[in-house]
Amino acid sequence: MAPLSTDRRQVTEADIQELRLLLSGTQAHVRTPSDHGYEAAVERWSRAAEKPAGVAIAPTSAEEVAIVIKYASEQGLDVAVKGGGHSTAGASSTDGGMLVDLGRMRGVKVDVDKQLLHVQGGCLWGDVDDAAYKHGLATVGGTVADTGVGGLTLGGGYGMLSGQRGLVIDNVVGATLVLANGEIKKASKEENADLFWSLLGAGQNMGVTCEFVFQAYSQEEVYRGTLAFLPTPEIITKVVQAVNDLYTVPQNGRSKNQGRGMGILGLVKTPEAGGNTVILFAASHDGPEEEGKTIFKPFLDLSPIVNTMAMGPYPSVNRMVPTEPGMRSSMKGAAYVLPIREAFVTDMLAQFEDFHSHCDDAGKSIVAWELYDPCKVAEGEAGCFANRGMHLNGLIMPMWSKAGNDQLCRQWARDMSNCFKEEIEVHGLTASKGVEGGASIRGKKGAVLLYGNYDQYDELSKDIFGAHYPRLQQLKAKFDPDNLFNKLFPITPTTTSA
Repeated sequence: MAPLSTDRRQVTEADIQELRLLLSGTQAHVRTPSDHGYEAAVERWSRAAEKPAGVAIAPTSAEEVAIVIKYASEQGLDVAVKGGGHSTAGASSTDGGMLVDLGRMRGVKVDVDKQLLHVQGGCLWGDVDDAAYKHGLATVGGTVADTGVGGLTLGGGYGMLSGQRGLVIDNVVGATLVLANGEIKKASKEENADLFWSLLGAGQNMGVTCEFVFQAYSQEEVYRGTLAFLPTPEIITKVVQAVNDLYTVPQNGRSKNQGRGMGILGLVKTPEAGGNTVILFAASHDGPEEEGKTIFKPFLDLSPIVNTMAMGPYPSVNRMVPTEPGMRSSMKGAAYVLPIREAFVTDMLAQFEDFHSHCDDAGKSIVAWELYDPCKVAEGEAGCFANRGMHLNGLIMPMWSKAGNDQLCRQWARDMSNCFKEEIEVHGLTASKGVEGGASIRGKKGAVLLYGNYDQYDELSKDIFGAHYPRLQQLKAKFDPDNLFNKLFPITPTTTSA
């Protein structure tokens, strides 16, 4: 999602000298393109999202963040904030501006008595999973362990425990952030409640969140793993039937697994199949082994060519999805509703194969249907996240290595996302055109039901925030009137023209 046009400028040598002076006596690192550590600071999970920052600041505290944000705001610098660096939309990168790299702020403190997790803004979800599980605890976190906590949380956040605990934002009880003017603010339901509301779904627009406080829950081992199947017509029929039976929510009820599991049905190419395409099913069940075996028996009975299903620690659940840093990648979002049609999977498989016949270096690409019981998410009301509903998320993730294939791969992702949109209409639902772009069906809050943390090439902020957008404009005018934070679904303050 491209930012609004701004007059913010690139960093000059004078800015760098002033920042070094302002940060002298602190533990913050100031890195320019000639300094050791700069390359690691601008490196991103997707090489296609990298941009050459004019300077990279690596703070260790909210106070150090406040110093540099205040300076950037007063001097009109372009600013980007890097948490985990997982954004494939380039939202954590700046071309010549000031990068705030939170990578040195990765502390997790566990309050065992209150079951609270105090998590610094530069943490990855793997940091949180591991620290909490040492005390028999867990919270809703990203389905991929190397995803940054900040980006996922501020955009809503789906995870393997969402069927039981809702979104990540449904489990945030407090936060500390730095506003555009350099103020450090605490936010919760009791303190700065309007700011807290805006953080839970649009937080990247309001400041730099330096610490989150999450509600945690007792967590035991889970039954989890991956299954891979050769995509024969018979297997496709049986896998789709098993998925629909397990995850479809009946009228006025819950799915068969009662929200205690999440899965991902995907099309991938694996070494185990000689580099050929397989149907991947990565899943978890929050319960004992025998119960898990019963739940997943329809899949296990299909003689998968890969079967890693077993009991294991909860953190391993978020390390099942096959991802690889260092590629060029785009995570294009889509939406769909159950039941999945067998013909839809067959058609997507054909298009997946056709894409690979025309692109010689995209063998690690993925098309996925995310699976969980959406009842808990749909009934939630926390924050300004406007995309709750009984739909599920789809993901088209081309992964390639040659810059010359950028346009080809992104267009393929767009085309595949449109196939999901057309499939929604096959189910008798009306797909919205969005405010100014192609989108999905609209939910009860007036937003298109697309997950803003995935790339949405055509959707605008009004599409993602729906009926909450006017209130967010007012809060943006209060907390960031000059639109310093403008990298992902930027909100136009009410004090400026659109």
